[in-house]
Amino acid sequence: MPPSVAAFVCSLHAHSGKTLLARVLAEHFILSGGLPLIFDTDALERRLAASYPFDAVVIDVAKVREQMMLFDTLAKPLPAPRVVDVAHQAARPFFKLMRETDFVAEARANGVAPVLFYIVDRDRRSREDAVALRGSFPDCAFVVVENQYLPRPNAALAAGDACRTLAAHPLQVTMPRLAHDLAALIDDERRSLAALIREPLSRSGASGDLSFDALSAFRAWLMPLFRDIHRALARLDAPAEEMA
Repeated sequence: MPPSVAAFVCSLHAHSGKTLLARVLAEHFILSGGLPLIFDTDALERRLAASYPFDAVVIDVAKVREQMMLFDTLAKPLPAPRVVDVAHQAARPFFKLMRETDFVAEARANGVAPVLFYIVDRDRRSREDAVALRGSFPDCAFVVVENQYLPRPNAALAAGDACRTLAAHPLQVTMPRLAHDLAALIDDERRSLAALIREPLSRSGASGDLSFDALSAFRAWLMPLFRDIHRALARLDAPAEEMA
């Protein structure tokens, strides 16, 4: 893994699990001993910032000064990992600016590895947009994310070029299906996912306000996701021929 990672979480549509994945990435870095820099580009809803009220920075992509502050900070040669939740409504201008400023080259020159985590869904445009975005940043690591909570693509879409291209992509992360009874637990912005992982697991009594079964189910959902993220990040320094 490179000295520092700048993870951008994006999707074509709302309600894809994007902010949840950004939160999981932040918690992954926290549990790995890092203090991530967290950026929320949804200046209206601020859902990621609500989980990190003292740490996250809200960015209005429409404001030039905030654009400059964001990309300057992301490209700095700092050891801290960075997580950016790219609001779906701001994605096009955001990535246009990212290309025009040659951010990827600057970041890489400073020892920072930018990574795009793209959550795809059953919509054909989502798959095509993912392929196009990957092509727009050939020097940037790209991770295809399948959220099993979302409906699966139908047979015709699965047989299409975009789906087959993404299925063959070497960096993949799967978000396990989230049971309804866990949704309220994880959607609670006041809860630290890292703290839940650290809580002792014992049948002798409840851990905090959670039952043994609830905590076990949460860990069964989160740990495979953590492992996928770790595997993807560990391959960022793999030789080009291994990534083909």
